[in-house]
Amino acid sequence: MKNYSSEKLRTVSVLGHGSVGKTSFCDAMLFAGGGCERLGSVDDGTSVFDYTSESREKKHSFGSSIATLDWNNHKINIIDTPGLADFHGETIGAISASDMAVLLIDGKDGVEVGSFKTWSFAKKADIPVFIYVSRVDRENANFDRVVEQAKEVFNKHVVPVVFPIMDGDSFAGVVNAITGKAVDAAGNEIAVPDSAKDLCEDYRMQLIEEAAEADEELMDVFFANETLTEAELKKGIRLAIKNRGMFPLYCGSSLPPIGQKFVLDAIVEYSPSPLEATPVPVTDGDPVSPDPRGGFVARAFSTKHDKHVGDMVYIKILSGSVDGSHEVINTTRHQTERLGNYYYMNGSSREDASKMVVGDIIAVAKLKGTITNDVLCDKSHQVKLVPISFPNPVYRAAIRARKRGDEDKMGAGLHKLGAMDPTFITKNESNIGQTTVNGMGELHLMTMLARLKDLSGVDAELFKPRIAYQETITRKASGAYKHRKQSGGRGQYGHVLMRIEPTPRGEGYVFASEVSGGNVPTKYIPAVEKGVVEAMHKGPISGSEVIDVKAIVTDGSSHAVDSSDMAFKLAASKCFQNLMMEAGPILLEPIMSLEITVPDDYMGDVMGDVNSRRGKIQGMEAQGGFQVIMAAVPQAELYQYTSSLRSLTQARGSFTQSFSHYEATPREVQQKIMDDYQKDED
Repeated sequence: MKNYSSEKLRTVSVLGHGSVGKTSFCDAMLFAGGGCERLGSVDDGTSVFDYTSESREKKHSFGSSIATLDWNNHKINIIDTPGLADFHGETIGAISASDMAVLLIDGKDGVEVGSFKTWSFAKKADIPVFIYVSRVDRENANFDRVVEQAKEVFNKHVVPVVFPIMDGDSFAGVVNAITGKAVDAAGNEIAVPDSAKDLCEDYRMQLIEEAAEADEELMDVFFANETLTEAELKKGIRLAIKNRGMFPLYCGSSLPPIGQKFVLDAIVEYSPSPLEATPVPVTDGDPVSPDPRGGFVARAFSTKHDKHVGDMVYIKILSGSVDGSHEVINTTRHQTERLGNYYYMNGSSREDASKMVVGDIIAVAKLKGTITNDVLCDKSHQVKLVPISFPNPVYRAAIRARKRGDEDKMGAGLHKLGAMDPTFITKNESNIGQTTVNGMGELHLMTMLARLKDLSGVDAELFKPRIAYQETITRKASGAYKHRKQSGGRGQYGHVLMRIEPTPRGEGYVFASEVSGGNVPTKYIPAVEKGVVEAMHKGPISGSEVIDVKAIVTDGSSHAVDSSDMAFKLAASKCFQNLMMEAGPILLEPIMSLEITVPDDYMGDVMGDVNSRRGKIQGMEAQGGFQVIMAAVPQAELYQYTSSLRSLTQARGSFTQSFSHYEATPREVQQKIMDDYQKDED
């Protein structure tokens, strides 16, 4: 591939709800733009973008993929992104590397929750967005309804540029309101039909008005002439798109490809070049501007494994340029790396690259330790970028190797997968004695299990995790315990009197001694505290950590020969355990804050399900044509919630969650947990 200057580069992320035809659209774009000789098909397993075995088997994108084409002497990097919420981490990474996005909406189903979510990701990244209505050739597609939805949900400045030609109820082609060109349902250029001319003029006038609003000089020209010239219109549209003041809407079909060339023209004509990108913020200092002559700065936005060359780190060049091999420093991990093996990617195919320039996307092999979100810089120009903000995992499960002895291999494999995907987090939770994996949904974790087997050969399984409960007390209690043991030779003797009382929530553990007169020699007080601390690791209700308790040793007795640190530690531990049961022990459970986004039709069912999970509805608000339900739900009730929500909403709902606080469990729940714990102990 020839080298392109930065102003001749464009990187486009294709976004949308699951199953709206994003991959087919990307294949159609690539074919229409001459990037491949044969139109790829998701159904036939020949898609350039869905090239992994998992994607071809499930006919869904489980990660982002990139292909390039040359259009009007510009290089366009097309990034196909997953629509399933389980893989939105890949989508966010792709957006961070893009100059703009194309958001697909199904012509029949209209705006979905996934449409709104991915729109929000692009909005947060502050990049321009084109909207594309797919499958307008299908029965029951309703272009006008989708346009109105897009205006209502996204922005009132959504304006059609390309619209469908209808012959009765049949799709007959599309018209470009800016250029006045049209193509028929077979993709052949035709004259604009008389039936579409008035609508074409209406949309063109809307575009002129939007363009005039983007610039004061253009507004003056518009007021004077009531129109704009072709050059003025294009200038205004470009400014409006760059500033997110207008969102042009296109439409077409992918099989056969119709309308993609109009989108390619618009990407080159109207989307900003990398040199116009907003400077990237750093943790300290001036933001990184897209300067071709500046110090080299690049960020890793995705990591994938290639069976032939190993890990491939996909980077976006933010500043500077590189010719040939180049040594840089990873400022995230404080280690040097050599950029010596790097490629342009077309799906699974790679082509050697000899140069990196601002704005381009490069896949780099054979790096020592660089992973997603890391920053690579010239040693003389070191910066730390504000990291890409990936979503918090919403699904948690315990994991174990099916074969004994595979634990170490499993741990290494999980660590590698976590380096490749920031939304996949492994934790060794010592407080529950389990290894847990956390991801964006059940499908996400099952996909990671398959990848674990491919990477390390380890066959692992998921199961319901324990909950990290905590225990505390609600009132004071006092008592004593005497540890006495004689079994020949030196005996054991330790005697303590103790009082325990609750401390304010969050204050933690406090130990004190009120012993006077030497009944418990000072040298044994640390052993008493050690016994209390050990007892707090295993509360009487569930065997969980005890928190927010003050323990005061008030008196006791000792034996000149038989007393020891061990004897006093055992006496203190047993005394504390006995007092816990007298001090009104309660079980605290983790509560999660949920934001559940659903269409109006499913709100009642979802709220009922939340209530059945001991959840509390804390509020609701309309957002972009959907309802967002805020709720607090016990973590114990959320296992496999992603699957339940998908079933309740026909895959049209999504949610985010974060830890909120610990809260006392209801009495009946506490009793059941205590009974189960004592049964296991017996």
